[in-house]
Amino acid sequence: MIITCPNCHTRYKVASDALSAAGRQVQCAACAELWYATASFPTPSAPDLEPSRDELAFRADGDGFSDEEDLLDEALLSANPTALAPAHPEPASVDRAGNRARIEALARRRNGMLAKLPIARFRRAFRVAVAVTLVAILALAVLARTEIVAAFPQLDGLYRLVGLGTNVVGLDFTDINTLRTTRDGTSVIIVNAKISNITNQLAYVPSVLVSLLDEAGRVIYEWTVTPAARNILPGDVLAIDTQLTAPPQGVTDIRLSFVEGRNGADTGTRR
Repeated sequence: MIITCPNCHTRYKVASDALSAAGRQVQCAACAELWYATASFPTPSAPDLEPSRDELAFRADGDGFSDEEDLLDEALLSANPTALAPAHPEPASVDRAGNRARIEALARRRNGMLAKLPIARFRRAFRVAVAVTLVAILALAVLARTEIVAAFPQLDGLYRLVGLGTNVVGLDFTDINTLRTTRDGTSVIIVNAKISNITNQLAYVPSVLVSLLDEAGRVIYEWTVTPAARNILPGDVLAIDTQLTAPPQGVTDIRLSFVEGRNGADTGTRR
């Protein structure tokens, strides 16, 4: 069908279903005139009447449709608001907002229905079970790290990397005292310390390694001390005393460590 702008008389060819039965507001692409176009059709002329000169000129001009008019026709069919828009965009905006609200409500209803399905409940329960299991494993790894390192000594470095120390021996050094003196004109270093059992069971006491360190923390000299007893009761302490005559120069620190376990394995280091 053909519609004509009442202002500039520009003609447009549109599909018959582009206008509703009640018509719609359109805008001319040539002069921007707004008018209400309806779907009425002109009364057909008698078949024996010759077309007028204006009609022949209109047909010779390619039906009188310019590129802009073709674009207008396409825009009208696709409801493009830039070429042929309703005169009052506010109701359209309200409709779009209403459509979005209905779509969102429909999506919420769909998600709610899916959440009630057995497979959805199973997935939620599975995720909760996995999370609880991971938390339990982490808690066990932290609380039982001493027993874990005792069974797998290679994991000690991993615990120290995250700042969690382990005491596989179950013993600790307390009351460490260092005395520098001279005897018959010779320098002497005397070391006194106590070994305490921090476990709730009888613990084996390995030999103690005494290390002399310089300012950079490098070992200058070392010697071992055999404790007076090899077993210590829970909560009990065992004193050790040792000394070194004519120690080397540059000693700034002393480190005590356990060097051998019951089977000769390294059992840890303590300062």
